[in-house]
Amino acid sequence: MEKNDFERLKQSLKQMKQIEAGELKQGRIRIVNPENETSTARAKLGMTQEQFAKLIQTPVGTLRGWEQGRRTPPATAKVLMKIAIKHPDAVLDSIHP
Repeated sequence: MEKNDFERLKQSLKQMKQIEAGELKQGRIRIVNPENETSTARAKLGMTQEQFAKLIQTPVGTLRGWEQGRRTPPATAKVLMKIAIKHPDAVLDSIHP
């Protein structure tokens, strides 16, 4: 590994820790499959996978499977995602009154 690559990797890890601590705002939210309602709902809410998984009380690995199309969310989760896509403020208001 080149010295410059190692320094960039160290900087990335530092930024990751700052984002997790809320000290630095995330630059972007990566959507794996833009046609996927799970990814779309999460993006509309401006949440990370971890935050969205916690909101819907689902393991983050399960959420990733939904976003990557390896698994299908249950009907109840699909309803919440449809609401989040059409009315993201209502969902956010319900969790942060």
